[in-house]
Amino acid sequence: MKKIFLLAMAVGLVFGSNAQQVVDTLKMDTITKKILIEDSWSNKKKKTESKETVKVQSWETSADTTKVKFLEKDLVKVVEDDKGIKAKIGKIGKVGFEEDRDTTKIRLGGKQINIIDGWHGTRIRIQKVHPWDANQDEFFLEEEQGFRGHWAGFEIGVNGFADEDYSSYPNDQQDFMDLDMAKSLGVNINFLQYDISLQKNRNTIGLVTGMGLEWNNYRFDQNITIGNDDSGVIQPLDFDPDWSIKKSKLTSLYLTVPLLLEFQIPVKYKSRRVHVSAGVVGGLRIGSHTKVKYKSNGNMHKDKDHDDFNLKTLRYAAQARIGYRSLNFFATYGLTDLFEKNDGPELVPFTVGLTLISF
Repeated sequence: MKKIFLLAMAVGLVFGSNAQQVVDTLKMDTITKKILIEDSWSNKKKKTESKETVKVQSWETSADTTKVKFLEKDLVKVVEDDKGIKAKIGKIGKVGFEEDRDTTKIRLGGKQINIIDGWHGTRIRIQKVHPWDANQDEFFLEEEQGFRGHWAGFEIGVNGFADEDYSSYPNDQQDFMDLDMAKSLGVNINFLQYDISLQKNRNTIGLVTGMGLEWNNYRFDQNITIGNDDSGVIQPLDFDPDWSIKKSKLTSLYLTVPLLLEFQIPVKYKSRRVHVSAGVVGGLRIGSHTKVKYKSNGNMHKDKDHDDFNLKTLRYAAQARIGYRSLNFFATYGLTDLFEKNDGPELVPFTVGLTLISF
């Protein structure tokens, strides 16, 4: 079906252009065929060229090239030379048209369709040809866009703690913040991104900033929750022994702002790149709570306690990111502890995850 669609489109373009050529040749003593794609768009081009602010749909014309764009992307790109025209139609592929006195040649990838007009009628012959040469491939590449970083998106990761220090707690309270890491998930929604290119003529190095929301769930490995003692220090709290604990966790919500330096390495043409970035992510705590789900007397209960739990109001973390196309990984390591100084155990939070959806 795809080949039939391509052939129908190519033949339609050729015969549509022939209708224009018939009008042109009536005024000429010598019949010389030449396909002029610009003529079919001339009125629209004049209107759009006078309105520089039109970005949704536009026609651009140079000496030998015509482009039809929609939302800043090329829908059709046509190039005219002495032999005829070459065209790229969206993502369908490259098409070539060439005419002499009796033959119209339509090039579709490695196949060429010859439409031969003669005294006996019209014949169509299909033949194999050499693949598009390097110059044509280079010419038909997508235009190089401005620098575009990799921050915005929906991410999920696994949380943990490093550099743990419980030296200020008695022996029976050591390691009470141990986590069930498989269930300690972090979710990031990076909803805003702003890119700053650091190069004049290229788009492979730049700064990336923006804004996001970061939910961190810390699922306790022990059947405890946390709260403040009389002096305001975080302490582990035991549950009623009759409760059947299903889960107990601490959740924090931060508004985040990154500052990342990103390098992009082209690996195929110019649009497919490996990207590597590193920098700092700052966070402002805008919410936190503990949640306990348990069964008591045959009934299921869910208790939430909203408090600051001595969590850092402002925190900073180092972040590194690496990816290729839709596959992206990130790792974040805290430059500040989880709790305010002397108000809880010394714990450095970290997260390792991947990007599920890029915006």
